[in-house]
Amino acid sequence: MANTENQVIEIIPTLLVGDQTFDPANIPSSTLCIEIGDQQIRFCIVKEENMECVWLEDYTLDQTLTQEELFEKVKRVFTGHLLWSSSAWKSVRVAVNSGLFSLVPSLLFDEQNTTGYLSFSAGNAPSRQDIVLHHELPLVHAHTVFSMRQSWHEWILNHFRSSHLSFYHFTSPLVIGALVSHLEHQEIRIVSLYFEKDQFTLTLTESQQLILCNRFRFKEVHEMAYIVLFTLGQLGYEPEEVKVLCYGEISATADAYQELSHFLPGLQIGSRPTTLKYNSQCAEVPGHRYFGLFNTYLVSS
Repeated sequence: MANTENQVIEIIPTLLVGDQTFDPANIPSSTLCIEIGDQQIRFCIVKEENMECVWLEDYTLDQTLTQEELFEKVKRVFTGHLLWSSSAWKSVRVAVNSGLFSLVPSLLFDEQNTTGYLSFSAGNAPSRQDIVLHHELPLVHAHTVFSMRQSWHEWILNHFRSSHLSFYHFTSPLVIGALVSHLEHQEIRIVSLYFEKDQFTLTLTESQQLILCNRFRFKEVHEMAYIVLFTLGQLGYEPEEVKVLCYGEISATADAYQELSHFLPGLQIGSRPTTLKYNSQCAEVPGHRYFGLFNTYLVSS
């Protein structure tokens, strides 16, 4: 769905599914959700009238390029696309998958000290090329503080200037999705593991309350399993006491999943959020892979 008369899209989607009859006239009554990180950029469209996901695109970014080169390529995806090029969306919600983030209790949050929170959590200050953002998560009585490239932030602000625009850190939809899982699975304690190439985000919730959300890097699957078990032990939980749901870049046949299955009897692959509806094309996509993107819509709804 590219406007080839004006632009040549240099990034080919690794996945594109959706309702080919979607009318751009519906854009002013629809929400565009964007997940943006160093490894990929993803989009989905949710029709507000019935909370139905009708479109999904996934682009893998070339890791050999500089940030500036990636930025230029991604801009071409936006400006050359019949849908993304529109500035008339009812709302646009951007989940930023950056490495610098901190979850601060609302009672302790000081808007004037956002850079300090990131410096404390990471051991170093954000880059001069980055901007520090924050947003509130009322469900967990906390504020998420995070950074993103200032050039990306300014361009998105300008591109979608006519839409209601929100920026979140990627962990926020993961937290919201984890809390919603209690209603879907009827479990007291749930560990949600969201896997990426060389890291995973662990979210532990109990009785629909957030206990922990943290991101860990790993090289070997046994190292990852140790981190999960050690974290549970430090919090006083036995492996048999928790339901463990896996999302992201993982499957039931993956080495990481097989390693965890030796220690966690409540392990299973998670599913897409049932709060949303999905058209037939989006329903065929493995929902656990796009758990964060789908839940980006639910952060504010």
